Amino acid sequence: MKLQKVVLIVVGLVFGLMAEAQDIVKRYAFEGTLNGKTAVRLAFEVNAVDIVAGAIYYPKAKNPAQILLVGESGGNGMYYLRECQDNGYVTGYLTLEIKNGQLTGVWINPKTEKELAFTNMKSISFPAGFGGKLVPESPDHIGKEYGYTQYNRNYEEDMGGSATFIAAGKNRVHFKISNCPQNIAEGESEKGRPAVLEGNHFKYLHVNECDYGFEAYFYPRFVVLKSVTDEDTSSCFGQYATFQGTYIKIKE
Repeated sequence: MKLQKVVLIVVGLVFGLMAEAQDIVKRYAFEGTLNGKTAVRLAFEVNAVDIVAGAIYYPKAKNPAQILLVGESGGNGMYYLRECQDNGYVTGYLTLEIKNGQLTGVWINPKTEKELAFTNMKSISFPAGFGGKLVPESPDHIGKEYGYTQYNRNYEEDMGGSATFIAAGKNRVHFKISNCPQNIAEGESEKGRPAVLEGNHFKYLHVNECDYGFEAYFYPRFVVLKSVTDEDTSSCFGQYATFQGTYIKIKE
């Protein structure tokens, strides 16, 4: 009995330390159905900069496996996630609301825009293997290539973005980014002015000799790019085009 208590205490301490290292501020897990038919389980974590990551699982699928969920918090209990395959292809959009421990929302098909409501969702204990995706990536383990692809109904084709990073000294990287969810945003670091990493994060201003600036947060399976300048600076590219988005690691 004493041994069991010791094990539980150690596990709890390890889990707590891991959560602290990730700056996890919220953690959710639910299971239920889509439209009252398809069994589904999902769990995700939210960190201090409102980045969200976890997994979704369809137990009755032909080849059931966890699928990566990444996205952001919209505040007031709202979460906007993308269901991403290992190659970065987006197979679903999730708009979720969590209030008083209850989850409601929809899963949206990117090609048809058909919505399936989350139904009969019940809060569950956080399942093993669904968390840990927001562990900050070490500067010396940043991938060389990240990307995502999603179907664009306006153009009736797959579009997306790519980001490549090349080491430029200790805690420094050169980058080249192309993002095209609608309009094209392309840019790269200046020669002799690489991005400087502080842990898993860097901020870079005046891309392409204009006022656009962004920051990057690196995690083991993806990088999140966020604009840090006004919308007006996106004229650096095209109308309201930016680097902003989540890019899945494709090449180590």
